[in-house]
Amino acid sequence: MLLKRIKAQHFKTYQNLDLDLTVPDDRPIILIGGANGGGKTTLFEAIYGGLYGLKIKTARDFEQQLNASVTDREKTHIVLELHFAGKVLQQEQQYVLKRTYMLNPSRQPVESVSLNMDGTIFTYGTAMAPKDRVRAEAEVNKIIKANLPQELSRYFLFDAMESGNLLKQDQLNRVIKDNIENVMGFQKYNQLAHGAELLMQQHTANRLELDKEKDEYKRLTTDKLTLEEKISKLDDRLLQNRRYSVEHQETYQQLQSGLNAEETLNQKIKTIQGQMASTLERQRTYREGVESFVRSLETHVGLPQLHQAFRAEIALVVQSQQQQDDQRGQQLGPELLDRLVTQVLAYLQEQRALTEAAPNTSAILRHLQTAQPTPSAPNPYAFLDPAEVRALTTLLHSSFANPFPPLAAQQPELQEALATLNRQESQIEEFKAQISGHDYTVLKAYEQNEADIKHQEGELKELREALKRLVDRIHQFDIQVENEPDPRFDALQKLQPFFREVANTLLRTKKKQIESQMLADLNMNLVAYAGVIERVELSEELRDLTFRLYHTAGNEIYLDQLNTASKQVVVQCLLKALHEFGDYDPPVMIDTVMGVLDESSRATMLESYFPRVSHQTILLSSDSEIRLGEDLKRIQPFLARTYTLARDKQNQCTDVQPGYFGQFPVLD
Repeated sequence: MLLKRIKAQHFKTYQNLDLDLTVPDDRPIILIGGANGGGKTTLFEAIYGGLYGLKIKTARDFEQQLNASVTDREKTHIVLELHFAGKVLQQEQQYVLKRTYMLNPSRQPVESVSLNMDGTIFTYGTAMAPKDRVRAEAEVNKIIKANLPQELSRYFLFDAMESGNLLKQDQLNRVIKDNIENVMGFQKYNQLAHGAELLMQQHTANRLELDKEKDEYKRLTTDKLTLEEKISKLDDRLLQNRRYSVEHQETYQQLQSGLNAEETLNQKIKTIQGQMASTLERQRTYREGVESFVRSLETHVGLPQLHQAFRAEIALVVQSQQQQDDQRGQQLGPELLDRLVTQVLAYLQEQRALTEAAPNTSAILRHLQTAQPTPSAPNPYAFLDPAEVRALTTLLHSSFANPFPPLAAQQPELQEALATLNRQESQIEEFKAQISGHDYTVLKAYEQNEADIKHQEGELKELREALKRLVDRIHQFDIQVENEPDPRFDALQKLQPFFREVANTLLRTKKKQIESQMLADLNMNLVAYAGVIERVELSEELRDLTFRLYHTAGNEIYLDQLNTASKQVVVQCLLKALHEFGDYDPPVMIDTVMGVLDESSRATMLESYFPRVSHQTILLSSDSEIRLGEDLKRIQPFLARTYTLARDKQNQCTDVQPGYFGQFPVLD
């Protein structure tokens, strides 16, 4: 497959893009420069969208993809047109693939697609009948898949930084295994083997003699399929979550720092607001105290003065009244005396203590009354009521505290605190102005994503253990062999190992080529071990595919111990080998070309890797990646074309200029 031209109208930052991408055999590289935000990634998306279509489901999706400078947004089209050459059944064909998007009067997005294959035109669109559209779309997708299937595009159209970040999370061996299985076409044989296994399980269920065993076997195989689907889906979600974690880790850390700073400012604001509330509460309490003092002025001032002035006289009245009460307390009333005398005489008669006639009771009473104590002197305050005496007694024993001195002591401190209220309000406004107002929902989303990863890893482990137990149970079933031969069952028994053996045979066939190619490329491009890698080893079984490097000293170079830059070099060297020996021959397009490469790896990648990775290589680079001067000189002999993407901020579009950041290397 060879890309020849990309056209884009009103797509994101491009108003009218028309870029020649043809390359001669001896100069396979197209170098496209641009500053960050200049449109490099959008060009990448235009080529990808031209091949596989844009995801425009709603009017908002359309608006987001439409160039911002377009004025008549209701009638404007988004157009992506890709010219390329490719082979179908070993015959080279010329293609023009055009995709058009717009909004209909109901503001629903509609799509129109046409593919011209050497004069034969295939078209389909939203307006077609569903049955006709499905058929036409299948024809177009079949042609595209013959050149580069969408599921393999990520191995040849990729962001080096993203692939480098992915290696921080995934095991390198797993990435290598996925690359080899998919790009070399081995995965389809694994899928055929899996399909043969399912057919054999179904046929085995039919051969079981007892219905109970048959039902149990079917249930177990169904459960096995369900578990496998769950594991596959959970694996995909885990991969997406890990990618999300890598992509948003830096943003999360930045927002977390901002959130901590804002929390500090908010805490300061709350502290000052608490101080202000406390001052206002003290002011309220002070006012209530003053008002209470004024309302009870006679109580707080008059009574203490009265108590002080007449204390002696009041004490005399109270003392005289107490003496009179004490004396009255010593006298017995007539009724009590009468009751006592009557009871005493009755007792004496009962005891026969009286030998003579009983004495006169009245005479005894008069005698006792005469004998009772009498007041020593008349009470001069007898005119006072008991209530008045009690009031004087309470006044005599009361203690008085004047609340005004404490109130007066609070006044200077309160006035000083009230004077600071305006300054405290200004401080609050200053702190509020320093708060950025960021949307921190991404923090919760990131933390939830991290929790999901942990949960999914545990769930995956449990599901795989359950699957192993289930497989062991399935293998315990005994098949009842019938008297008559069963050719179908015999064939099914052979299919699964046959397909796996086909895949392993293909792997062994290309194993030496891949190992030899990678050994040469790694000794040249893997700077940390350049020239000291003795051999590269691929295993011969796809089910347990391993990839190992060995030093000339004999020891293994462990992949997990490589730094991120070295891992990126390993994966890119693998892609080069797979490109050379795989079933497809697509171009290679790399965004952020240096990814995480260190300084020592840059020169070797420019001189040895990029010129040889494909028959057509499109590099999207900033001037900090492939730098003017020495970097450009290294790659110049292999350049077919150079462009620079210049962002027009005023008109909100990207212009394409010849050359690379003002440099025009000799290309002929």
